[in-house]
Amino acid sequence: MSEPDVVYIGEKPVSTYVLYILERLKKGSRKILVKARGHNISKAAHVTEAVHRMSGGKTKYGDIRLYSEEVGEESEEKSVPAIEIEVISLL
Repeated sequence: MSEPDVVYIGEKPVSTYVLYILERLKKGSRKILVKARGHNISKAAHVTEAVHRMSGGKTKYGDIRLYSEEVGEESEEKSVPAIEIEVISLL
């Protein structure tokens, strides 16, 4: 099985990520992995739901993984929540 395309959610508008994911699905990607950290977790949820809605239900959610990552310099590391949401094409 091939590796999924990965989309990192950041500061761009939700519509930018939605359109990118829909385009990747249209070009034949079977699986997109949406990743986000910290305050962008809610944006990742919004993006994946918008993709599902705009695809006419032709996508489904695969694995959803919640975890935390250590970020920063070794002496000043802090734990940041993160999420991975798998979007699978039904076409």
